[in-house]
Order: sequence, then structure tokens, then C-alpha cells
Amino acid sequence: MSSEPVAHPDVGGEIVLRGVGASPGIAIGKVLVLKKDGIVVEEKTVDDPAAELERLQKAIDRSTYELDKIYHTAREKIGEDKARIFEAQLLILSDPVFFDGVKHKITRTKKNAEYVVSTEFSKQVEQLRRSDNEVFKQRAMEIEDSRNRILRNLAEAKLRSRFEGTPIVVTTELTPADAVLLSRNAVLGYVSDFGGARSHASILSRSLGIPAVVGLKEATKHVKDGDELILDGYRGVIVINPSEGTLRRFTDRKKWCEQLDTELMSEAAEPALTTDGRRVSIEANIELLEELPLLKPHGADGIGLFRTEPLIIDSDSIPDEMEQAEIFRQAVEAASPNAVVFRTFDIGGDKLFVEDHAEPNPFLGWRGIRMMLDRPELLKDQFRAILRASAFGKCKIMYPMVATDEEVIRANELLAEAKKSLDAEGVKYDGKLEVGVMIEIPSAALMSKEISKHVAFLSIGTNDLTQYLLAVDRTNELVANMFEEFHPAVLRTIKFTIDSGHDAGIKVAMCGEMAGNPLATVMLLGMGLDEFSAVSSMLPVLKKIIRSTNYKSARKLARQLLKMDSADEIKKALADHLKAHFERIYFTTISDTDS
Repeated sequence: MSSEPVAHPDVGGEIVLRGVGASPGIAIGKVLVLKKDGIVVEEKTVDDPAAELERLQKAIDRSTYELDKIYHTAREKIGEDKARIFEAQLLILSDPVFFDGVKHKITRTKKNAEYVVSTEFSKQVEQLRRSDNEVFKQRAMEIEDSRNRILRNLAEAKLRSRFEGTPIVVTTELTPADAVLLSRNAVLGYVSDFGGARSHASILSRSLGIPAVVGLKEATKHVKDGDELILDGYRGVIVINPSEGTLRRFTDRKKWCEQLDTELMSEAAEPALTTDGRRVSIEANIELLEELPLLKPHGADGIGLFRTEPLIIDSDSIPDEMEQAEIFRQAVEAASPNAVVFRTFDIGGDKLFVEDHAEPNPFLGWRGIRMMLDRPELLKDQFRAILRASAFGKCKIMYPMVATDEEVIRANELLAEAKKSLDAEGVKYDGKLEVGVMIEIPSAALMSKEISKHVAFLSIGTNDLTQYLLAVDRTNELVANMFEEFHPAVLRTIKFTIDSGHDAGIKVAMCGEMAGNPLATVMLLGMGLDEFSAVSSMLPVLKKIIRSTNYKSARKLARQLLKMDSADEIKKALADHLKAHFERIYFTTISDTDS
């Protein structure tokens, strides 16, 4: 098999930009720039507030009509479950409390509808955008999209959604509505300056089978209509005006990747069993109900991380016990007969909370389990909701941001109280429901032997564990290049945690980003990791690697890597191993910068 081609920057004048692979696939075509000119809103005083209210209602009605059409188009293309993404925006447009407030302000202040709508929506958007959490940023975008839709209809302006040819659409920010509307055309791919892999628009792109790269920051500054463009949704790379050699290589690679995708998906349901008989569990990370339909096609052995904090973003307050229980039931039934690991609210730090608390350093402040232990009734309500859902299938509970075993003991006591209260009400639940802890703080890793005495499993969160071990905030551009999950200190801490769990007779999982990185798969397998939990799209790749690996050989490789002194040395050894044994996967999923 020949070596796979890799595009290099600035060959023959071509421009290479790197972002985030949001939807897999390779597209080669001409650019169509979807311009989203900022809507200029002026503050004006009106003589007739009643007429202004009538204008506003017509704009709301028109916006609802448009979005309802998009919703029905999505249902036809991708099914009811995934189309529910638009229900949240429809609810925004039909929120009587919010719009009563808007109308009252127009009447009271005699200001124009555009100005009042813009200012009132912006208050919600800014609050959500303050968070670094992708879910809350996504919610901010949905609210902003609803605002812009109303403003556009107030101005009686038209939105371009039909065009000729088969282009790659390049825009500043791709909304869920954009993804569906534009898919009615023969779109080859999507590229955006902003956005993340877990956004609703990215999920829809994957469901629609349209390759996408997001988070490129300045893609729109480098392209114009008609430019030749290569989009690599596997690696999160685009090549603008590629050379003939690059174009030829990517054309060949596109065919290769499509063949590999077909092969991986056809084998996705097969177990992750090594050549010498060790079986591990490959599970999915989920934070949106819209992702549930992806579980079975991608061969998920359950849900290894169900993030519960997104539940608060559609409400001014945290959903009550019964509302949570209904959502958890849907997840449990979708994953059946496999288990769902529900992480209790991980709010605070970079995650929005319904209360505003100014903290000098929120990442080291009031968040995770420490916040929930200070709100015992809130935690018990969530426990009761998860317990209720356990009557419909297998559930597990996981505590985030644990620093001490005392926190685990106290949380377990509250869980026991929640069970007792349900017993008193005659509510059925799984009395054998397992409890686990996320290991993401260095103190928890060092105390993992002691913590293991109080839980049934551990799950390593590599994102926070890495930033706390290395004292690097990966969202800070000044030091983000120092965030290195393959740092020897990180790997040795992971190995120590796995050994601690095994010594206590419990399983150890990983739900951080490293779990979904094919570069790390054989190493983690060799360290003894029992369960991998990652985004659904990566599960077939992980399974393929594990099914083709000898566990004893993986253990030998892991021992060698743990003796190395630098991340660069470790990554090179892993890249060489992946390239030698899984050449197609290496060139499909690992960017040239990783090797």
C-alpha cells in the first residue's frame, strides 16, 4: 500500500487553514461565500406604538412560518428525532413571557421594535456567550439566530437560500437553519469561521452527510466566490486554491477515505475484542438528545458520559425532577440494553449557572460536585430523576470535579437519602445502580486508591486533568500551545489511576478527548483501560484499531512509552505505530501536525 498524500502549506501559492473537523468527508469544489451582513439597528422614537406592535407580530409570525418550514424539511431529510433541534428555536419564538416583556417595553418607551428586540435578545446572548462551554455558546447562537430572523423580517429583507451549481459554502457562522436550508441545494460541504464539533449545525451536517470544517476563524477573509477549495472534514483542514499536485493527491485520498468509511460502518456493531481475547467497551459521549440516533449505527456499547448541564440552558431555572426524569428515560431507552452514565450537573467554572457569582478564578472555584454538595436539595432532585429513569434501563451516576474522598462519601449519603424518599413513595428504581467518579483533579488521581473504596468505577476526564496537572488554561491563547495531553506527567497519572482502580477491583473508563484520539488508542489499551467513551463518529475507528491489536503487544508498547521523557518523543512513537499498522486510519484521522 502506498503512502497517503498530505497537503503542505504554501505549496504553489495554496493556503492551508486548520480548524475543527465537524462532519467527516472530503469535498473538492468551488467556493460560494454566504455573506451575513450585520444588521444595523438604530434607536428611534415612534409616534404610534400600536402600529409598531403590529409590525413586530407580523415579523414573529413570518419567522415562525419560516422556521416551521425548515423543521418539516429537516424531518423529511433526517427524521423526527434529529429535526427536534429546531423545537428549541420555535419555543423561543412562541415564548409569551419574553415577548410580552418586549411589547410592554415598546409601549412604555415608544421605541422602535428593531431596537427593543435587539437589546432584549442581546441580554440573553451575552450572558450565554460569557461561557466557554460549547453547549451554552450553541444556545447563544440559536437565540441570536432567532433575533436576526425577526429583525430581517421587520426589515422585510430576503435571505438567500437557493443557488446554482455544486459549491462548498463558506460563511462566518453556520446555523442549524443554514445547514438544512442550504442542503436543498447540491452543496458539497460547509466551512465556517466559528463553531464547534458539537454544535447543532455540526450535528445536522453529519446527519445530512455533508462534510464540514468549523472554527477556522478567518476562512471568509481568504476566499472569494469561485475559488477552488479542498475541505477535509476528517482532519479539520481546508486548502484554498490548491496546486495540481495537492488536488490530485486529495482526489485519490477522497476515494480511499470513502472506502474506509464504508468498511468501518459495516463493522461498527462488532465487539471491540483484541486478537488475543481482551474485550473493552466503546461508548459514546452525549450532551444533546439529538445525538441519540447516532448510537446504534456507530456501534456504541452504551453512553459513557451523558452531560446533564445542557438541561439548564432552555430554562430560566434548572428543570425539576420529573422534567429531568423524562429526558433521562429517553436516553436510557435509546441506549438499551446498554448502560447510560449520567454525570451530575457540572456547572460553575466555565459553565453557566442560574445564579451569578463573580469569582477571581472560576476554574478553581465553586463548581462541579462541590457546588452541588452546597445545594443538597438540587443534587437529591437529580438523583431521584436518574433513579426514576433506572426503572426503564441500566443507569449509572458519576460525580464530576471530585477532589477528596469526603466529597464522595457525602454525595453517596445524599444518594441514599434520595433512594429512601423514593422507597417511601413506592417508586420503583434499580437498587443496584452503580456510582462512579470522574478523575480530573490531580488530588483525586493521587487519592484514587482511597476513592475507589467508595465507588463502582472511575472515569478519567483528560481535558481538565491535563490543564490542572500542567497549570495551562487551554482557552488562553497565550499558553494554549502548552496544553499537551501526551505529556509524560499526564500519561503516568492516567496509568496510576487505572492501576488504582484495578487494585480495588473496579473498572476504569476514560471520557476525555484523549479517549477518542486514534493516536492514543493502542497506548490506552495497553495501560489497561477498560472503557473508552468518545463522540459517536469516532467509535467505529476505535473498534477497528482494538480488533486488530494484540493486547500483550499493546501492554509492551505502553510500558515503553511511559519511560519516555517528552511528549514529542511519545507522539512520534505512537504516530509511527499507527502508520505502520493502520495506515489508512492514520492518514484519515491524524493531521500532519500530529505526527
